[in-house]
Amino acid sequence: MAVKLSRFQGSLVIMACGIAFSFGALTFRYLEEADAWQYLFIRGASAALVSIVIILGMGRNPFKSVIEAGSAQVIAGLIMGSLFTLYVIALSRVTAAFVLLIQSTSPFYAALFARIFLKESLTRDTGIAMFVSLIGVGVMVGGGLEGGDPVGITLSIILSVALGGYTVLVRSSPARDPGVPTVVGGTASALVAGLVAGFGPGLEMSGNDILMGFIGGGILIGAFTPFWNYAHRFVPSADISLLLISEIVAAPLWVWIWVDETPRTETLVGGAICLASVVWLTLRSSRGNGDRQFERLEQTRALHIGAVPAFFRVKKNS
Repeated sequence: MAVKLSRFQGSLVIMACGIAFSFGALTFRYLEEADAWQYLFIRGASAALVSIVIILGMGRNPFKSVIEAGSAQVIAGLIMGSLFTLYVIALSRVTAAFVLLIQSTSPFYAALFARIFLKESLTRDTGIAMFVSLIGVGVMVGGGLEGGDPVGITLSIILSVALGGYTVLVRSSPARDPGVPTVVGGTASALVAGLVAGFGPGLEMSGNDILMGFIGGGILIGAFTPFWNYAHRFVPSADISLLLISEIVAAPLWVWIWVDETPRTETLVGGAICLASVVWLTLRSSRGNGDRQFERLEQTRALHIGAVPAFFRVKKNS
C-alpha cells in the first residue's frame, strides 16, 4: 500500500521542494563560460539520468515505468521540458520581473483547471493566500515591468498556464513512479537544448560548468521532483502552485548571500509578504480542514509503494 500523507505534510514537502528548486538560479550564476542552452542541456540530461537511477534503485524498469505511466504523465513530462526551454526564450525577450509577475498567476490557472477536470473547489483560505501572494509579487517586481515584445509576453503567459496545467495532470492521473515526468521532461529539454547548442557554441564546457548543470538538474530537479510529484496526490492543485512561490522568494536570497547581489528593498518586502501567505496557508492546512474533500482522489489514484523511498513507507491509518 502506498504511503498516505496528510494535506499538511504534503504542503511541507512542496514548500521544501520549492526552496530546493530556488538554488537553480545560484548554479546558473556560477557558470564560467557556458551559455543558457549549454546549461539547459546538462541540466535536462542529468535530471533524467538521476530519475532513471532512482527508479532502478526501486527495482523497476524505467522504460516500462514510462509506458505504464500513461499519456497524462508523459504529457506532463513534455510540459516540464517545455517549461525549461520556454523560460529561457521568454527571459531573452522580456524582463525577469515581468516573467516573475506572470508566473505568480499560475495558481489561478491551476484552480481553474482543477475545478473543470477534478471538480475541486477553491477554499477560502487558498483564495486569500493567492491574492496576498499576488500583491507580494507585485511589490517584489516594483517598477521593473518595462519593455518586452509581444512574443515574450505571450510566452510568459503560456509558461504560467502550463505550470498550472502540469499540477492538475500530475495530480489527476494514476502513476507508479513519480519520477516519470522528470525522465520525459529532462530528456526532451536536453534534446532541444543540445540541438541548439550544437549549431552554436557546441557542447564543450569546463568542469565547473558541467558540475553546476549537474547540481541544477541532477540534484535539484532529478532528486526533488519525484517528491514534489508525489505530494500532488495530497494537496489541492491551486495550493501546489501557490506553495511553489517559495522558489520565487528564496532565489534572490541565495544570490544575495553567495554572489553578493544585493536585492532591492521591494524584493525583500514583497518576498516577506509572499512567504507569510504560504506559511499561513500551510499552518491552516495543519488543522486538517478540507482533507476529507480529497480523500477519495488520494485513495483511487495513489502511487505504487515501490515508487517512494523506504523511509516514507508507512501504514495507512485505519
